[in-house]
Amino acid sequence: MTATVFAALGLGSVIAAVIALVERPPDVRGVIMAVCAPLFLGLAALVTLTRLRVRGRGSASVRLGRVDAADSDAVLIPYSRGLATTYVVMSLSMLVLFGLVAVVSLLVLIDGESSDSGMILLVFASGAATLYLLLLGIDAFRGAVSRGVLALAPTGVYHRSWAFTRFVSWDSMVSVTAGASGDQLITAAVYDGSTPSVHLRSRLWWQPELSLVPHLGVQGANLSVDPVLAYHALRFYQNHAEARAELGSQAGADRLLRADLLDQNPP
Repeated sequence: MTATVFAALGLGSVIAAVIALVERPPDVRGVIMAVCAPLFLGLAALVTLTRLRVRGRGSASVRLGRVDAADSDAVLIPYSRGLATTYVVMSLSMLVLFGLVAVVSLLVLIDGESSDSGMILLVFASGAATLYLLLLGIDAFRGAVSRGVLALAPTGVYHRSWAFTRFVSWDSMVSVTAGASGDQLITAAVYDGSTPSVHLRSRLWWQPELSLVPHLGVQGANLSVDPVLAYHALRFYQNHAEARAELGSQAGADRLLRADLLDQNPP
């Protein structure tokens, strides 16, 4: 229902923008509507990708790749490409929208058409939002904020999320649990006293998973596969030390691709 509402608002914004801009002279409000359209459509896509189409994802994106930090190959589960693209489109739309509001409200103040506290507050609020989005864009350009990946290596789990990188060794794991119904969070608990390995690449994108440190938290909705597959993969290799070596070869990727992760003989 929520996705439908946002999609309707996005399509309505597109229609309103076209009607306003084809007028003679063009109605400048059409520009605002044109900027709002991808924002609303992005929200619709966000709801769809993180709530409605999570369990329907396949495993085709699983592959073997190099993890420099582990100095070995590992089985990679990338973050959703569609979700990353949606975040980019929404951020650009908000940057343009807040930038326009900041410029227009500042011009109004300079021209003396309005000098009340509300207009001054609007200038500062929209300017601050524009600055934040510009800095976030710079972080994305230099790779501090980027599409993540969950890497299962023979030595442990490397989780490069949107703005931080985390490593947990298999030997330090106590258990792997999944969230309740409707919660896609996967948690790998570690022994008390374990030294957390966390690299915060950007302070502009806060993620709630960081509050779980020293434990490992992965938002399953961010992944390009069904979160259940990632959960069972973590549980399988946490329980079966003898199988971890295959994570450095195609055999590990093949196991995930065929979902051969049921624990026949749990320890």
